[in-house]
Amino acid sequence: MKLQNMKVATINMSQFLYSLMLIFVFLTSTNIKKTAAAPPSYSQNHKMFVKTACKSTTYPEKCYKSLSSYSSAIKSDPIKLCTTALNINVKSAKKATSVVSKLLKKSQKSAAGRKNKMLPETLILKDCLEEMKDTIVELKQAITEMKTLRDGDSVAEHISNVRTWVSAALTDEGTCTDGFEEVKVNKETKKKVTKVVEELARATSNTLALITNLRY
Repeated sequence: MKLQNMKVATINMSQFLYSLMLIFVFLTSTNIKKTAAAPPSYSQNHKMFVKTACKSTTYPEKCYKSLSSYSSAIKSDPIKLCTTALNINVKSAKKATSVVSKLLKKSQKSAAGRKNKMLPETLILKDCLEEMKDTIVELKQAITEMKTLRDGDSVAEHISNVRTWVSAALTDEGTCTDGFEEVKVNKETKKKVTKVVEELARATSNTLALITNLRY
């Protein structure tokens, strides 16, 4: 009788352990399935949207670097993407304008020390500063034009206008740096202007590419 009870107890214990093992396997497999099936976060999706859009630009790495931090605001909206790129562009244009303005004042001060003898670079910097100011105006006009795209009226025409404004800004940036190639100027001055304006031009080129590839 005791032997029979011991056998029953052993069987019950085995069944209990077997049940525990089945539960463990079930829970583990369920967790694995959940992990494998878990969709990417919205943040990852939005960043991927920006990254994919930037592949169409001339400088994709620069494009993604400048826009990725705004991906949560951009979401997957191509209009927000282009508008954000334009706003970043304006900031870059203002930075370039500030650099050129400071260099111009320095050049004018040097000219004053030479009995107002105008230095060649002073004229070039004045022209460049005007080009930079025009760039800011044109980029802001493009932003204003972008705001009309959701109205649903003449969308293609508005996009064409945006491209025209951004293209004009890119041309002005090129005109600025071209001036330093035509006249012999201070090497350090040329280096500083070229660096900041070319950086701006790359950003503008990317923005133009995003707008050109805009799907609405």
